[in-house]
Amino acid sequence: MSKELKVMEPKQYNDEIDLYELIEILVRHKWSIIITTVVCTMLSLGGALYVRSKTPNYLIKNILIQQDTYGLKGVNRIDVDSVLLQDKNIKKILEIEPIKKEYLEKTPENLRSLMSERKFLQDLITISKDDKNSNDISIRTVIVTDEASGRETINRYLDILREQDNLSDVIAEEKNIKNTSLEKTKIELEKIQNEILDIFKKDSDLRALKPEEKVNYITYKYPELNLKRSEQEKYYNTYVNELVRLDSLNDKLDVIKETTDIYFVKGQSKAKLILAIGIVMGVFLGIMVAFLKEFIDGYKRRYKK
Repeated sequence: MSKELKVMEPKQYNDEIDLYELIEILVRHKWSIIITTVVCTMLSLGGALYVRSKTPNYLIKNILIQQDTYGLKGVNRIDVDSVLLQDKNIKKILEIEPIKKEYLEKTPENLRSLMSERKFLQDLITISKDDKNSNDISIRTVIVTDEASGRETINRYLDILREQDNLSDVIAEEKNIKNTSLEKTKIELEKIQNEILDIFKKDSDLRALKPEEKVNYITYKYPELNLKRSEQEKYYNTYVNELVRLDSLNDKLDVIKETTDIYFVKGQSKAKLILAIGIVMGVFLGIMVAFLKEFIDGYKRRYKK
């Protein structure tokens, strides 16, 4: 048993990793490690700069759509998602010269169509809504040439949204209808008043009554006339109240409220991550090269022996 232990002990000793020997290998081949690391770092730097150059920057504007029909018929609902689905709006945005130029440069002539124009603008403009409030909307556009064209793109989009808003037109139309009805009601009330005056002139019994008795007398003796006057007075008050309400809506016509100005946002690229991975990989490969060279050198020495 003791003889077996004596035989096994040197084998166990030879299989152990000698840390100093490993460090000596790395020191001997330090230039291989350095060169490999530098090469990988330069390659990753080039890749990082390329990715960074291709990462787009954005312009963003936040708006709040405070829309209510106020019980009015014919008020258009503002729908930010339908803007690019309408052909006329595609043409309006592509009237911006730098945007149109970018589209023509990126799209081969044989592929240019209304569908490709829409796809181009959908990639260019992004609409996002707040999870808690769907009326809180963010309009984001990629800067394809310069900030000026990006700002014009966002403003053009806002103009299209405002074109959907016809609340002021509906209110004006309603006010016109109510004013016309009010004038007609005034005429009817004047006619009724003239009829009552004629009754006062012709009915001697009425003239002998006290003022508070005259109303009851007319109500009793001329019920149709009294009913007609009550109806017209009711219409008159309704039209007046409605006109007051419509006038109060003028303070609420700012349906699209701009909550922020247009601001610049730098696109998030993975350039730093690419560079960090390149450096780590360079060191790792450098160490692998060092051990590979050490293995080749050892093999050559054995072969010579």
